Amino acid sequence: MDAARDVIDRHAQAINDRDLDVYRGTLNFPFVYQNYNGVTQFIEDAAACGTSVATPWQNILTTDPDWSHTEYDLIDEVARSISSVVFKVGFRRVDMSGNSDTPYQAIWIATCQDEHWGIQFRHNLGQQSD
Repeated sequence: MDAARDVIDRHAQAINDRDLDVYRGTLNFPFVYQNYNGVTQFIEDAAACGTSVATPWQNILTTDPDWSHTEYDLIDEVARSISSVVFKVGFRRVDMSGNSDTPYQAIWIATCQDEHWGIQFRHNLGQQSD
């Protein structure tokens, strides 16, 4: 399997599993998360992830306390170079009752540093528009 796509899949699963160790292992640092509403998180290193900077599941549960997991409707490669791959990600958040909300879109960028593929940038574009 392609290493960049593999890290995307493991990253998504780590968020759903709320597994901090696996999540950290799927990142390259410094890591940047930017939300559609302008909120930006900058994580300098693995030690800051989940301590001084909240995890994705902590952020989601703050605004959506009934969140169970996220279903990924698409993960499409958009662009590739030797050291990075850009993916368009489509997803829906699912609550404890199994209901899902409006689809969201995001851009996730995987990079290769010292032969380690990891997610280095995620931008949540917000809910899909028609």
